[in-house]
Amino acid sequence: MKHCCVIIFILFFTVPQKLAAQEITYSDYNNEDTRDMNFEVLGKMNGSYVIYKNIRWKHMLAIYDNNMRMTKSFRLKFVPDKTFNIDFVTYPDHFYIIYQYQRNGVVYCKAAKLDAEGKKLTEPVDLDTTRIGILADNKIYNTVYSQDKQRILVYKMPRKDQHLTIATKLFDADMKLLDSTRYVTPFDYRRDTYSDLVLDNDGNFAYAKESKNLFRSKVSGLEIFSQKPGTTQPKVISINLRNTYIDEAILNVDNLNKHYIFNSFFSEQDPGNIKGLFTTVIDAVTMDTLKSAFNFLADSVRIKANSDGQFKSAFDDFFIHQLIVKKDGGFIIASEDQTSQNRNIPNSYNRNNYYYNSPNFSSNDFYLNNPGYGYYRPLNSMSNWQDTRYYNDNILVLSLDNKLNMLWNTIIPKTQSDDEVDNFLSFSTMNVGAEIHFLYNEDERRQIIGNHGLLPNGEVKRYPTLKSHEQGYEFMPRLAKQVGYREMIVPCVYRSNIAFAKVIFTE
Repeated sequence: MKHCCVIIFILFFTVPQKLAAQEITYSDYNNEDTRDMNFEVLGKMNGSYVIYKNIRWKHMLAIYDNNMRMTKSFRLKFVPDKTFNIDFVTYPDHFYIIYQYQRNGVVYCKAAKLDAEGKKLTEPVDLDTTRIGILADNKIYNTVYSQDKQRILVYKMPRKDQHLTIATKLFDADMKLLDSTRYVTPFDYRRDTYSDLVLDNDGNFAYAKESKNLFRSKVSGLEIFSQKPGTTQPKVISINLRNTYIDEAILNVDNLNKHYIFNSFFSEQDPGNIKGLFTTVIDAVTMDTLKSAFNFLADSVRIKANSDGQFKSAFDDFFIHQLIVKKDGGFIIASEDQTSQNRNIPNSYNRNNYYYNSPNFSSNDFYLNNPGYGYYRPLNSMSNWQDTRYYNDNILVLSLDNKLNMLWNTIIPKTQSDDEVDNFLSFSTMNVGAEIHFLYNEDERRQIIGNHGLLPNGEVKRYPTLKSHEQGYEFMPRLAKQVGYREMIVPCVYRSNIAFAKVIFTE
């Protein structure tokens, strides 16, 4: 699952479309659909809604009709019980399931093609295998696909004896192997960090390497790697950080302009407060650095982001969630204030690196989205602490032009917190053609979803809230998936069961 997604932001329209009412239809659920169930909303295929469920050791698919009645619920018998990771690549009438499991010290990665009803169109095929040691992590493989879904990349990044191996296999939309690469590089786990791989429509992949001077110091070195199909070595370019220190590596693809875009918040000292946003744009064909910029965040923005008076540290706990690419090469960035605290340890706020998956979709209007999938887990796997409280507060949105000048910035205010789990926190976005809507829980009972629309000029409009018309349903908007122009599937909890709400926004 991926922590960041790319949207093509095409300003065809100038008049926003208001969302004045909502129609909510709640799904059926089985007694097995408890809070302990893992799930993933795959989307809408041939008029039906497809949802993957992992109930204990069973891997299942549930098919819902237009009224959210469950028409089918069945076990994927070809998926071994001990499968521990599953990725999906969805199309309008079929999807691929890419899964991995371990048997006798060997991790297998396989794929199968299924239709919209969950019937196998192909038998499972082996994509790759890896022999691992007794104590080794068996979560080996990752899957990423291009924006047009014509290229699928399965890769692994194992490390051994201070060396990192990056092995990839590139497939087309029929899962036919196009290319295979293997690159070995020195690796110091105390100082080096690699980002996830990103894949463009031409089958090229790229990733970032961040380096620190000391184990607990901030990142002071940055390199971008890119490799084309049919080549044996990646191209590497070093990015000049001008004596600043950057945060997490966020690398995205701009397929329309054939660019790689790197963004990170930066500070001028180690340790030091976040000063602004660092951006560099790289030509995906030549791997030349086209432009870089340090955009400082003014005190006026800091005051809006932190009303407690600590404006110097206002952005120290913000994380980038989305990159929204404009047609002309500019882009919009959405980030969120996130912290957590173990209440048994005073002052234990920490900068956890959460990777929320924003549920975007493909559309023929205003945005062309590279879908990400919100994957629910009963407990937040980012922390093993007990008695942990999670905080998800204000949303910061920045707009940059194609010369990396900041056009505008805005704060969408919110305050959220929860204990032990964060499935009800954070936000999702929805495209209605001329604006982006930010949706998030607005009350502690989790039965009211706030709705703010972001216009292309940075103006934010507040729209009517989404309210549960039946008592007891608690929404999880972060895990929602947009499945139509004004249509979303929003997971929710009813008593101790997981259900799904189909929401249609009408004018």
